[in-house]
Amino acid sequence: MPDNTPTTHEENAARLRQAGKCLRDIEAGRFQCDEEKPQPTGELADEPATPEAVEQD
Repeated sequence: MPDNTPTTHEENAARLRQAGKCLRDIEAGRFQCDEEKPQPTGELADEPATPEAVEQD
């Protein structure tokens, strides 16, 4: 069991909202999730990242 389990309904609801926002950001290509660790710049490729084409349904 995690050490920081939510104790109230409000805490749990806030965590769910944050998780949903994080998932929407990832889906949209914005990786601003607090839990994500930034990669060191020395380990990145020399080429700039190219965005992938997204097909619209």
